[in-house]
Formats: sequence, structure tokens, C-alpha cells
Amino acid sequence: MTFQKINTSLVLIICFAVQYIASTQNNTNIHFVIEETSFDRLCQSKKILTINGRFPGPTIYARAGETLTLDVENKGKDNVTMFCCRGVGRHVKFDQVEWLVEAGSTVRKNITISDDDEGTLWWHAMNIWQRATVHGAFIVHSKPGKPDDHADIPIILGEWWKKDVKEAFLDYIDSGSDLKSDAFTVDGQPGDFYPCSKNGTFRIVVDTGKKYLLRIVNTAIHNNLHVGIARHNLTVIAMDGSPIAKQFTTDYVELTRQHSIDCIFEANQQPNYYYMVAVTNISEAYDTNKITTAIIEYQGSYIPSLPPLLPLLPNFSPNYDKSSSRDYLYVIMTFVILGLFFCTTFVVWYRQTNRAHRSATVTPM
Repeated sequence: MTFQKINTSLVLIICFAVQYIASTQNNTNIHFVIEETSFDRLCQSKKILTINGRFPGPTIYARAGETLTLDVENKGKDNVTMFCCRGVGRHVKFDQVEWLVEAGSTVRKNITISDDDEGTLWWHAMNIWQRATVHGAFIVHSKPGKPDDHADIPIILGEWWKKDVKEAFLDYIDSGSDLKSDAFTVDGQPGDFYPCSKNGTFRIVVDTGKKYLLRIVNTAIHNNLHVGIARHNLTVIAMDGSPIAKQFTTDYVELTRQHSIDCIFEANQQPNYYYMVAVTNISEAYDTNKITTAIIEYQGSYIPSLPPLLPLLPNFSPNYDKSSSRDYLYVIMTFVILGLFFCTTFVVWYRQTNRAHRSATVTPM
């Protein structure tokens, strides 16, 4: 009897231990600190509201079926309402979506991901001026056992204002004028073409022949953004955390505001530096003052093109990417030659017809 009791107790202890280990393995603790941080952008310094001193904020990684424990500590002067995440009805329980963190307090939330979810979402502050700087990606991987075929690269598209962000938004509310930022950003950086920005340009280092999963989030307040990479295609596989029914390959993608898109990018070109660009309107005349850039940098020993190659998006004037420029030039020249041929043929036909008409109508004396 004693042996049976000991044996039963041992079994129970083992069961509890297994359950405890499983629960701790499926629970990830994340600590966010809301605080003001000084940043230098566009040749001046100012303070913005951040998470853990970062702009954009940290990327949250999770797996399907996992529960995250998120502690949010507010060291700022204002209350902040946090939101996580878009696509919430499918990804997390509704009562875990939105919560208030008062100034000087800490709030804990458990976020449970459903078993069959995976994709790219994002978290952010609810208040519009706070959301401009308090945001980041939320990436859900598949459950363990399913291979992750591509390396993840989160890309956060955002905005930067020279003016204090809160003042800019209050002026916008009071006057009703356009809310225009001074630059768009890739991972918090405006890129090579903006003043005092070249040293901080976001770089993605890649290996030749390898495929990468670009998890792009557009956090812009009001603007759609177009993204392309010089001489590289993008294969779209998901939008807003959901796989699309039919994948497609394109030379650029358009992200509507506050949405995400997943693209496969293959490093299949000659080792070099290639620009990734983000622009609001591809129908505009080409203007480097309106282009936000990042750099795709191949590993290896070579002399890179300086400046890096720029993509030729539709309706852009020819630029450094001369091979693409030649393709467009050939099309244009073909139409010009055909136009000249038809015009010349029409003129000859018209003159001959007119001469014959005159001969028929003139009466000989």
C-alpha cells in the first residue's frame, strides 16, 4: 500500500512538472517601458514618446498557440492606451486588445494567440499623436515543427515631423489643415536623400541566392506608400496577417495606411548596393527630395555602385538603373518610329489623292 501511494504521488508530481514546463515554454514575458527619448533627425534634435527608447518600437515575436505576458510601464507624462493587434478577431481574444496604462503605473496583459494563426500584424498606441512614434511589428510564426523557410526582416514604414508631434497634431485638429510630415522613414530613418540622414540609412545585408521574408508595415497616419527594390521582384504571400488566395510577383507593392504585407524577396542579382524606396505617389515626376530609401547590401568582396541603383517604378523618369531605363526607352522609340511611319504614309497618300483630284477637276482649254 505504501509503495502504491508513493508510486501514485510520484506520477502526480511528474504530471504537474510536465504541465508546469509546458506552460512556461508557451509563455513569453515582454517588458515595455513608455518614455520620452531624444532623437536626431533632419539636422535637429527633439524628444519623442517611445517604447524602450526605440523608434520604431521592439518587434514582438510569437508562435501560434502561445500566450504572451506583456508588462507595460508608463514613465511618460500622459496616459497611453495600447492596442494589439490589427486582425484581432482572428489572432487574439477580444478582451486582450486594448488597455489603458496611466502615467506612473504598470499594467500586465496576457495575449493568447490561437493555434492556427501566423502572419504580420502590429501594435501601437491608440491616441493619434502617440501612435506616430509608439508602434512596432507583431510577428506570429507557425507552431513548432513547421519549417520557417525564409529569414524574417521586419520593415516599419513611418513618418517624422520636425515640429513636436503633439503640437503638429493639435494644429491639425484646430485648423483642419493637411497633416504633412517632413519625411517618411524606413525603420525610423529617412534615408540618403534627406539632409543629415545618410549615416543612419537603414541597411539590409543579404547573401546571394538566399530568400528573405519582408514583413512590411505601413504605420503612416494618412498616406498609402509604394515600395520597390532596384532590379528585384517581390512575391506577395500575405496581407494583414492572412495568407492571400493567389500569390503574385511584382516589381513594387502598394501598402494602404496602417496595414501590413508579407513579400518574398530573393537576393538573385549581382552583388552590389541596391536602393529600396518608399514613396507616396508613383505618378509624380521623379523627385529625390520626396523619396525615402533603405539599402539592400549584398555580402561579399566587390566595388559597390555609388550611389546605389534606384528602382524604376512606373511613371518614374529613368535613373541609375540603366537596364530598366533602356527597356522603357525601347518601347518609347518603337512608338515614335511607328508614329513617324504612319504619318509619312498618310502624307504621301494625301498628296497623291489631292493631285489626282486636281487633275480630274481642271478643264483643258
